Amino acid sequence: MTLVGEKVRSPFVESLKKEVHAHPAMTHSFLKKFGEGKIRPEGPKIFAEQYYQYSKHFSRYLAAVISIIPDEPAREPLIKNLYEEYGGRAEEQKEMDLELVHANIFRKFCKAAGANLETTKPLPETSLFVERCFHLHELHFVEALGALGPGIEYTVPFIYKPIYDGLKKKGYKEADLLFFSAHITLDVEHGENIWHSIEPYTRSSENQERIRRGAMYMLDARKVLWDGLERACCL
Repeated sequence: MTLVGEKVRSPFVESLKKEVHAHPAMTHSFLKKFGEGKIRPEGPKIFAEQYYQYSKHFSRYLAAVISIIPDEPAREPLIKNLYEEYGGRAEEQKEMDLELVHANIFRKFCKAAGANLETTKPLPETSLFVERCFHLHELHFVEALGALGPGIEYTVPFIYKPIYDGLKKKGYKEADLLFFSAHITLDVEHGENIWHSIEPYTRSSENQERIRRGAMYMLDARKVLWDGLERACCL
């Protein structure tokens, strides 16, 4: 599966993309059920409360990975991503905008869903996923790039689309869902940016295994996250 704007890359990268798409985190029954609107009445609220535990810290995960990358060319695309997390768009000469900080637009969805962000207790599956994200900077930097790139950013347009579709079926307005619609578009670019950072390291079999291991590290945790959210949110 490819998206508009997605480039054809090296045989290793194209093979890894296929492996990512075949992973249970990408084909999970949670995504199918949610996309079809098979959601409990309280499901969007629970989803918002749980996913916020991950989303509110995303810029911290990204900054931590940036901090361990020794090479300036590989850091540059991730720094651009971080700038955009804070509402900036370099190509459009837009400065960072507090209203468009990604954590803030997710909070708008949380408000629409009636989420209580002050008292939410994360599910064990949510805690596992967040904990893995917080430990990315402890990995070898090439493995961390695999985790953040093919393991997270590359997957977003594919996994957010059914979530967006399911919430639309439940009557949520477009303004409430900006976090998802923006990422469905923007993370095609972010995914490509990280592939650009990764590709120079794909020339050795050792680094290829590191990249793959990092991707599976996060995809396995995402699968567990979906297990918990399916149990909590879906019919």
